[in-house]
Amino acid sequence: MIFVIVSEKYITMNKTLLKAIFFVFSTFVFLQCTKETASEPEPIVITEPVSTDPNIGCTDVAATNFKSTATEDDCSCKYDYVSKVSSTIPQDFTKKILLEEHSGTWCGWCPLAKETSKKLTANSRVISVEIHYNDEMTADKDKIYNPLKNKYGHPAWPSGMVNRRKSIVGSTFIIGESDWAANVNDLLKTEKVAAGIAIESNLNDNELTVLSHVKVNAVADDTYGLGIYLVEDKVSGFPQANYASRNTLFQKYEAYTLPSMIDNILHENVARDAIAPLIGGLNIPSAATKNSKLYKKLFKITLPNSIKVKENCQIVAFLMNQKTNEIVNVQIAAIEKVKDWE
Repeated sequence: MIFVIVSEKYITMNKTLLKAIFFVFSTFVFLQCTKETASEPEPIVITEPVSTDPNIGCTDVAATNFKSTATEDDCSCKYDYVSKVSSTIPQDFTKKILLEEHSGTWCGWCPLAKETSKKLTANSRVISVEIHYNDEMTADKDKIYNPLKNKYGHPAWPSGMVNRRKSIVGSTFIIGESDWAANVNDLLKTEKVAAGIAIESNLNDNELTVLSHVKVNAVADDTYGLGIYLVEDKVSGFPQANYASRNTLFQKYEAYTLPSMIDNILHENVARDAIAPLIGGLNIPSAATKNSKLYKKLFKITLPNSIKVKENCQIVAFLMNQKTNEIVNVQIAAIEKVKDWE
C-alpha cells in the first residue's frame, strides 16, 4: 500500500496542482500494475481425440499406431516418415485431367497421338500416361492393361481415356486421338474442385517409399478410391513405327516429316507399375469424405527391373469415384520430390 502525506495548508493553497499530481500518480500506478499482471495467453492446442471404440482406429499395419482390433479407419494413421507436405490445406484445389493413352512401338499411327498428347500436356493441368501393349515397354498386364481392358473393353491404337469419362463426342469411354482435345478442353472449364492430392517420396537404392495425402473438403455421398501409377519419363532406345511419314493426309503433323521408323523418339510417362489399384483404387475411409479428415497412406515398392533410368520416374496419383470410376482429380510428382497442395 502506498501513502502520500501532504500538509493541510498545502492542500488548501494548491488544490488544482494537487489534483494534477494525483491524476498523474494514479495513472502511473495503474499502468505499472497492468504491466506487471498482464501476460500472454496460453496457446490453445487442439488434438484429435483418440477413439476408445475398439472397432475404430488406424487399420494400416505399416503405421506406428496400428490398431489390431479396428475395422473402420478413422484417418488417424501415423508413419515413420518425416513429411514435408504443408499442414496448411487450401479450401479448394486445382482441377487436373488425366489422359491415359494406349500405345505401342509397332503402332504406326501412335506418333500422331504422341504429338496431340504433347500439345495438351503443355498445359500443366493435363497429365498423361502411356500404357504400352505388346512391345518392349509393356508393364505387368495383370496390374495395368488387363484391369483397364476388363472394365472398358479392348482398345484401339492409338486411343485413350480422358478422366475415364464418356466422350462428349459420341458415347464411348475409349476415345480416338482426334477427340482428345475436345474432351480435355471441356474438363478444363472447371478450374477448382473440393478434393486434392499431395505426394512425397524417398528412394533408397531400388526401394521406393511413397506417402500420399488426400483431402476432401466437401461432404461426399459417393465413395472414393486412390489409384497410383509409377511411370518412367523420356524412355529412349525403342524405335517407333510411323505410318504418317510422307503421307500427304497428315502434313499438319510433325510425324509427316519424320522417317517411317523413328529411332530417337522419347516415350513419355510410360506406365511401369500400379502402386495402388487402377480400377476402384484403394478405398478412401468415410472419415475423409464425411468428416473432411486428412487421409494419409504409405506405400513401399521395389522398382521394376524394366525401368531404365530411375531418376526419370514419376508418381501419378488420382482420386476416382468408385461408383462411376470417373477421375475427380490427379497429381504428378517426380520421385524424391514433394508435390504440395495446389
